[in-house]
Amino acid sequence: MAITTRGRRPRLPDLLAATLVVALAAALGCTPRSFTNPPTNLLDSSWYNRTPPPDPYPDPDSTLSDGLASVFGDGMLPMPTAGGPQNVLVISGGGKYGAYVAGILCGWTENGTRPTFDVCTGISSGALIASLAFLGPKYDARLAREFNNVGQRDILRFRPVRGLLFNRGLATSAPLRELVERNLDDEAFADMRAAHHAGRRLFVATVSLTTQRAVVWDVGAVATSGRPDARELVYKIMIAACSIPGVMPPVEFDIELNGQRYQELHVDAGNVIQAFVQTPRGLPPGSNVYIVASGKIYRDPLDENPRFLKVMAASVSNTMYALFRESAYKMYALCAVTGSNFHLNAVPTTLKIEPGSMTFKKEEMRLLFDVGRQSAVGGVPWRRTPPSSQPGETMVPRTGLEYTAEGCGPWQGRPVEPVPGP
Repeated sequence: MAITTRGRRPRLPDLLAATLVVALAAALGCTPRSFTNPPTNLLDSSWYNRTPPPDPYPDPDSTLSDGLASVFGDGMLPMPTAGGPQNVLVISGGGKYGAYVAGILCGWTENGTRPTFDVCTGISSGALIASLAFLGPKYDARLAREFNNVGQRDILRFRPVRGLLFNRGLATSAPLRELVERNLDDEAFADMRAAHHAGRRLFVATVSLTTQRAVVWDVGAVATSGRPDARELVYKIMIAACSIPGVMPPVEFDIELNGQRYQELHVDAGNVIQAFVQTPRGLPPGSNVYIVASGKIYRDPLDENPRFLKVMAASVSNTMYALFRESAYKMYALCAVTGSNFHLNAVPTTLKIEPGSMTFKKEEMRLLFDVGRQSAVGGVPWRRTPPSSQPGETMVPRTGLEYTAEGCGPWQGRPVEPVPGP
């Protein structure tokens, strides 16, 4: 029986076109270029730098689990980490909503209370923002310029046929590379190396398509490694961090493991991890962890009759929002067991903007930037509690179909006070 679509047989031109594309791909050898994975038995094991860095890179998850175990076991917190308090900036992924974070940083500078960040971490669009935040207020003008003027074609250009045949993606990331090179120029690269030598750290996460696990890069260590390709490697890390899986081509890295050469493909880590804390030597008591979300705490409600595509898109989006909330809650617990100060800021729920983090429209980007900047000029309104802990955020079991509403949604149930300084 012939395959039909909506009760009709496929048209001959459609079949001929599909056959032509497949034949052309085979003739040109356009199947994705093969690459060599590390052996399966090594993929699930821990990998260590062949040349150990001077930093011990303690695992925040281990610190958290050890701290919680101590509390539940003997009621005592673990011994505090030595050293002075750290100022840690954490920026989540969020596509166009990164414009809000850029505005927060610029307004924070204008307020005069923005600290020098000892550590910056970033996911997705937050990776590039974190790199400029790491370099200091000197680079605020670049943040303002990019996030007030960037559009979709400044990030990617759709080339579905060519992308599927050659690049493992529907679009080219050439515009993204231009954006990265424009902002991490000679001056920025020199400042990045100087900041690393001064003991400050920049961490960016990607995800390996083979293991589907997050990979954290010490970008400053790469920049100061002395490798002849150090700068190119930094560019590749940044591009991979922002490359949407399936839409943009993954970035290939040639690696060496136990003396053998292999390849890895890396993309945006936003579907695995939304925000993270990583420090070179732990999180000493009194440290400040500043988390700025590239988005809202909860997704906006659907205000129309849900249809198939909207339901599917909302489901994927909801997963990302939930992943951020879980990441934020984990960082709150980490602050609790290390004696650090938790700060959280996100796009206000009252700001109405078109759903979808990848709809890079300049007017929306400017609005997000302006809202972030204006809210920070008078003192960043930090939230000190984790998600799902304020009125309007808790899940109350339903006992029927008759309800009353308090009229307060997330962020409106409890006042949030500006914090004057670190």
